[in-house]
Parts: sequence; C-alpha cells; structure tokens
Amino acid sequence: MVKVKLILIAMVICAVSLLSACGGSDEINSQPSHKPKENSAQDTFKNEDKKEKTNAEKFLEYAIKAADLRNFTETGDYAGIINTLNDLYKKDIVNPYTGGTSLTIMNRTSSMMKKQHLSRTRLFSVDCVVIDDYMTQLKDLDTSEVVYCVNPESKGMVFAFWLMDGVYIYEVNENGQKINEIKHFFEKEE
Repeated sequence: MVKVKLILIAMVICAVSLLSACGGSDEINSQPSHKPKENSAQDTFKNEDKKEKTNAEKFLEYAIKAADLRNFTETGDYAGIINTLNDLYKKDIVNPYTGGTSLTIMNRTSSMMKKQHLSRTRLFSVDCVVIDDYMTQLKDLDTSEVVYCVNPESKGMVFAFWLMDGVYIYEVNENGQKINEIKHFFEKEE
C-alpha cells in the first residue's frame, strides 16, 4: 500500500512539474494572446491574397464579363451592353462616403441629350456612360480632358465611359479628383 501511495505522489509531482514546464514562467507569457504570431509565412501569403480591389477594378470585372457575354468586339451591341450590365450588377460596389450601391447607365446619344439634372449621382455608386457613336475611341481619347462629374458632390462614385474599343473607368475622391484610373481595351478575336 505504501508503494502505491509513493507511486501516486510521484505521478502527481511529475504532472505538476510537467504542467509548470509547459506553461513557462510569467515573464515569457506576459504577451497578450490576441497579438498575431510573427514571422509566419502563411499569414504573409493570406494578406497578399486578400488585397482589396478598388471599386474601379470591381466595375472593370463587370465590363469585361458583359463584353464577353455580348461578344461586343464583333457585334458592337451597345444596347445589349446596357441590358447585360444591368442584369449582371449585384450592388456590391459601395460608395464609401454615401453608402450608395446603385448603378446607372446612360446612353450618350439619348439620355444625355435630355435636359436632366444629374445631381442625383450622389445616390449611386457607379455611373456608366455608353458612347455609341461609332467614332469615339479610347485609343484617341485624352483622359486628362475627361471631366464629367469630377466634383466634390460625386465623391466616392465610379465613372465608366464605354467606347467602341474599350472602357475608361475612374473613381472620384473626397476632394473631387480622379483616382484609380483604368483604361481597358477590348481585344478582337482573330
């Protein structure tokens, strides 16, 4: 019986010493548990993979998909592009200042010739102007001269100009300046 008691006491002592050795001293474990681990290659790769896309980049994805679905480079189907963009858009581009998520698409030759007051753009996230005159080309466009709705009222908006050979997209920052400009040319399949 004495042997059993001694064995049990020895086991308890070993267990306590193992637990204290595993736990370490208070000085070593004084680091908060919510602090991220350092030098982790896996964490570095996760951060690079999760780089947030700009709103302009998000709209470019819609533009490319719509152009592919409508075979735009072959057909020049501007009306189809308008319908397809409306069908595809999921209200996932959010104006960071107003919270607006809507998309408005205008046709230059009809919508913009009406005498509409377009200050409602504050409610939207994306304005897309479809320019279907079969003459205006992105390759010839001096984008520094594009000043449509570059003003503080339109802060956070994404503006896209759909031309016969590509799309020009930019965002408006809080000071009414263009940021995140993208020129994307549609390539004809050969």
